[in-house]
Amino acid sequence: MTDCAFGTTDPVYIEYHDKEWGQPLHDSRKLFELMALESQHAGLSWLTILKKRPAYREAFYNFDPEKIASMTNADIDKVMEFPGIVHYRKKLEAIVSQAKGYLEIEKKHGSFSKFLWSYVNDQPIDLKYKTPADRITVDERAKQMSKDFKKYGFKFMGPVTMFSFLEAAGLYDAHLEDCPFKPSKH
Repeated sequence: MTDCAFGTTDPVYIEYHDKEWGQPLHDSRKLFELMALESQHAGLSWLTILKKRPAYREAFYNFDPEKIASMTNADIDKVMEFPGIVHYRKKLEAIVSQAKGYLEIEKKHGSFSKFLWSYVNDQPIDLKYKTPADRITVDERAKQMSKDFKKYGFKFMGPVTMFSFLEAAGLYDAHLEDCPFKPSKH
């Protein structure tokens, strides 16, 4: 366990921290999946959603935006019965609207990834945290991105959730300076 991994001892979270969290992610589909899952975690612990990730992948066509965008209310009714996910209809419907927004961004900007990374000039921003007490939960960029993504139909992606996504996707390097998994150390 490291302080950087938010003090948790859960092996699922430790593995996520060590192998995924904060590593710069450029694959548009994986970024979409992460954003969709972040929206599910609003009001819940990330560990809860992380443990349910395989079920979400199964329920939502492995996060294929085209398939998700064509989901109907009847499809959401079926997903509401799907085991292993959070059964909050508005959040499940949000994934569908996000898939539509993803497709719109791809069409308008050529790439979901390029659009996202343009907010940080294509370079991760090192937040230079030395201790857990240094961590913040929101900034002006996250507030602006939340507004911008809302225009594309992204729901449950308020500024704090957007900030969390930026950290998770590696657009922000939020690892503590002495963390062995800090991207700049690799």
